[in-house]
Amino acid sequence: MTKDNLLTVVLLTYNHEKTIAKAFDSILEQKTTFDFDIYVFEDCSTDRTAEICRAYKERYPDKIELFLNEVNLGVTRNLKSGLLKIKSKYFAFLEGDDYWCDENKLQKQVLAMERHPDCTMCGHNTLVKDVTKNREWLFIDSSKYPVKEKYSVKDNFRVHPSSRVYRNRLDLTDVPPHMVLDTHMYLLYIASGNLFYINEVMSVHIMTPSGFWAGRRNIDKKLTALELRYKTNRYFKFAYDYKFYPRSRLLKVLKFILGVRLGWFFSIILKKKDYA
Repeated sequence: MTKDNLLTVVLLTYNHEKTIAKAFDSILEQKTTFDFDIYVFEDCSTDRTAEICRAYKERYPDKIELFLNEVNLGVTRNLKSGLLKIKSKYFAFLEGDDYWCDENKLQKQVLAMERHPDCTMCGHNTLVKDVTKNREWLFIDSSKYPVKEKYSVKDNFRVHPSSRVYRNRLDLTDVPPHMVLDTHMYLLYIASGNLFYINEVMSVHIMTPSGFWAGRRNIDKKLTALELRYKTNRYFKFAYDYKFYPRSRLLKVLKFILGVRLGWFFSIILKKKDYA
């Protein structure tokens, strides 16, 4: 690995033996005028994922840095431990069941970031495929979020994690582990800058019936999402509550009566009783 690489690709994987090769290939096919490393964080999979990762490491020893956990850390701790190892100016993120579909993705995004130092992130549109229901759609629906420009700077515009390139300028040492995931990570970076948006589809997100999130019961997913939103809200002192988090009628009433903080707190208690 060279210390002069401009970008690091973070590949996060657990039990992705059927899809990890496609993720690897989509990264390795990237055409760039700069060098980049691939950091693979394999979280003690129970299938052949680690074996496949070792095979790619053997083929590309100077390109791939492989971190094999001896015990399962869980997605948040695994990702945070990985992000703390990055020294490059930029980093991109990809999970082992997603892939990139444009070989110039990284080149376009880094060029945009170099031209827009005020931006902490660069993102684009993503094709979402639900393999169980045999459906697909765009993550950013143009009918709901019309974007006419091919390139634009946004201050409040969500993009899928597989589309993001981050400017590596935040110290994540003391950040809670759950804050490095999805919307929470987005909020960390949008709080200190803007998003540069490229109106192209350059990544594919695969929805499967298994995995860290999809394999859980719907009740567990709803409660976990609610609790994570509450924790993130507390971290930001509820500054982003009305911008980023959906509000059920119950939550809206509780926040009106009790205030934002207590409204969230008691809504979680009531939801847990409903699902008990």
